[in-house]
Amino acid sequence: MNIIKLSKNEITNINKLYQSKYRKETNTFIALGPHLTEEAKKRNVLLKTYTIDPKYEGILISESDMKKIASTDTPSPTLNICKIDEKHELSTKLLVLDAVRDPGNMGTLLRTARAFNFNTIILGDNCVDIYNDKVVRASQGAIFKLNFIRTNILDFMNEHQEYVYYGTSLHNAVSINDVTIKKPLALILGNEGKGISQDILNKTTNNIYIPINDTESLNVSIAGSILMYLLNN
Repeated sequence: MNIIKLSKNEITNINKLYQSKYRKETNTFIALGPHLTEEAKKRNVLLKTYTIDPKYEGILISESDMKKIASTDTPSPTLNICKIDEKHELSTKLLVLDAVRDPGNMGTLLRTARAFNFNTIILGDNCVDIYNDKVVRASQGAIFKLNFIRTNILDFMNEHQEYVYYGTSLHNAVSINDVTIKKPLALILGNEGKGISQDILNKTTNNIYIPINDTESLNVSIAGSILMYLLNN
């Protein structure tokens, strides 16, 4: 196979996809790595693959060009351009995210949500863009398998009163060990620093916490993962 030299224009246009504005304009995003190549294929959203290894399908480019378009320090074997093609279905278990800002936390939460059948993600105001390349990478392909709904959380709660809403808080809350789990349910997680807004906590069915020893708090992705596991039983 011949190595294709990327033009300056191609490199510029690919790098623009690291910005949310251009992802929205083009309805596309970047997913790095062979695993995500396969996941994108399964979802039928793979538009183009660039690779530095001829054993993979795609446009063969030089390692120096891959360094110019990949966001990782070590060049990825493949870089995939994928189409944004979301499903907006509701599942019996929802993960509701209120202003979760860290890409690593978001990606981990998406990965765990898929593992424990929280197949619809409600993205409230001020959440990090789920198509941020760090989110996509941390999700390990889960982003291709979930439903996403962007909405005002309070409006959603008012419109969908069939769900039991479990907020996460240390105030006016009960231990997850003492909660009777009812479905359909929604687990609400909040911002890394501020937690869930008080307006939302005021409307939950139950506010719950994880009993922990000699530790002030847990990272939101760790706490969310524990709670999704326990609420999945």
